[in-house]
Amino acid sequence: MELDKVKIHKMGRARNPARTREDLIAAATGIFREAGYFATDSNAIARKAGYAPASFYKHFTDKADVLLAVYARYREEEWAGLQTAAQAAGPGQMRQLGAALDFLITFHQAWTRFRTDLRSVALLDPKVAEAIKAARREQLTRLSVLTGSNLERDAAPLLIILVLAERLSEVVAEGAALDVARADILRAAALSLSAALDIRVWGR
Repeated sequence: MELDKVKIHKMGRARNPARTREDLIAAATGIFREAGYFATDSNAIARKAGYAPASFYKHFTDKADVLLAVYARYREEEWAGLQTAAQAAGPGQMRQLGAALDFLITFHQAWTRFRTDLRSVALLDPKVAEAIKAARREQLTRLSVLTGSNLERDAAPLLIILVLAERLSEVVAEGAALDVARADILRAAALSLSAALDIRVWGR
C-alpha cells in the first residue's frame, strides 16, 4: 500500500512540468548558495530535487541555464526586499536609504557564494554576462521610476548609485569593512547616495 502511494506521488510530480521546474530551481538555489556553482552538476541538482538526472534536461539546456533561472529569482527577491525595507523605514530619504542599504548588506551576506560564482561564470559564459548587463539595465529603469528621474538624462548618477550601493554592501557582507561600525557606514553611505540623488549636484 505504501509503495503504491509513493508511485502515485512520483507520477503526479512527473506529469506536472511546472512543478518539476520549480523543484529544480529550488534545489539549484540551495546548492549554489551552500556548496557553490562549481561544486555541483546537473545530476546532483536533479537528485536533490527528487528526480532522475534526465529530468533536468527537459527544463534546462545546461547548468548555466538553471543558474540564470536562480538569478532571476534572486533579483526579484532583492528588489522586493529593498522596497519593503524602504517603506517600513517611514518618511525621509536618509532613513529610507539607510534601511535599504541595511537590507542589502544582510541579503548579500546570505547570497555571497552565489554572487561570487555568478561573476566568475560571467567571465566564461557570454550568455551569463549578457544576463547581468540586462539586469543592470532593468535596475536603472526601476530606480529611475522610483526616484522620478529621467533615465536618459540621469543615467550616470543612477548608475553610480547602483554601483556604490552594491559594492558597499559586498564589502560589508564579506567582512572587509575593517573595524568601521555598520551604523556609521550606513549613515555615511546614506549621505553619499542622497547627494547623488540630488540632480543639482550634477549640474542639471
